[in-house]
Amino acid sequence: MTNNSQVVSDTLASITAKASPPVGVSLATVAGVHIHDLVLWATLVYTVLMIGHKIWRIYKDVTKKERPYGYED
Repeated sequence: MTNNSQVVSDTLASITAKASPPVGVSLATVAGVHIHDLVLWATLVYTVLMIGHKIWRIYKDVTKKERPYGYED
């Protein structure tokens, strides 16, 4: 048997996540920001985040203390 409060919170989170992009675009349009500007800035932020994440992963791999499998001196 599932916990009803867990199901309700999952459903609410799902509905909120699905409604956020259209609501955000609508509010920005009402505020005077054009959709093409939103897409441009969202793409820029996403690209910067992905580059930062990749640099972080490379840094963690380089500074790892243990040797990878198959590594020989």
